[in-house]
Amino acid sequence: MATVTKELNLANSLFLGLNDKRGILICGYEWGFSLDDQRLFAEGNPAPFFDPDAETTFSNKTPAHGSRALAWRYDNRIHRWFELWGHPLDREGLGGPFEKCIVQTNWCNTNGHHIEGSFNSKLSDPAQVDNFLFLVSELDPAVILFMGSVMIDVLQKSSILARFSAIVGAETNPLRKVQKEFSGRRFRIGFQSFQRCSIVSLPHPSSSRGLSDSYIALFGNEIGNLISSVRCTKSAIA
Repeated sequence: MATVTKELNLANSLFLGLNDKRGILICGYEWGFSLDDQRLFAEGNPAPFFDPDAETTFSNKTPAHGSRALAWRYDNRIHRWFELWGHPLDREGLGGPFEKCIVQTNWCNTNGHHIEGSFNSKLSDPAQVDNFLFLVSELDPAVILFMGSVMIDVLQKSSILARFSAIVGAETNPLRKVQKEFSGRRFRIGFQSFQRCSIVSLPHPSSSRGLSDSYIALFGNEIGNLISSVRCTKSAIA
């Protein structure tokens, strides 16, 4: 029987009243372990700077990771998307209440350069389902942004969806996948909502071939409004 992890496995700090409950949850597949980092590790190089006690937001991880955090493709692309949706992120210091209402994690608590084998199989592994549902139960997010298209499909499996609904309430709008007219490659963006949570399913920011920021910008109203709904409730909290 799978054991539920008791660690939240977050990429940035929690801030009371902001992202610890009812915030915006950015959720990817699994933690990265780049080829460069793997090479350095194999060669016995010292581990890169990391301060586990430093306070960070998703928008500024330099206090914990140093300047290398500014070069991470995955993070930088999500930064651009927030700006395209009408909600630019402040990268100075810890920012304000809005920056602190965002928390980043992954469905899986594993790490690697890419998921081995089937994405569906990895995400459906009972231990990884437990990991994701534990995160949701602890953080009770108002909005989940899936960074990768497979997670929303795995969530629809009856046994997983039933457990998810037990946490966030009954489904209020079933999953719909939307494509918009565009001259380049078009991706399907998923939307689904529950009594306590809205979900947006997006292509993976750093590994989706042919993905254009201009296409993601076409969904600015829909996604921007969901972000605004959280931002308004948090804006009065220091």
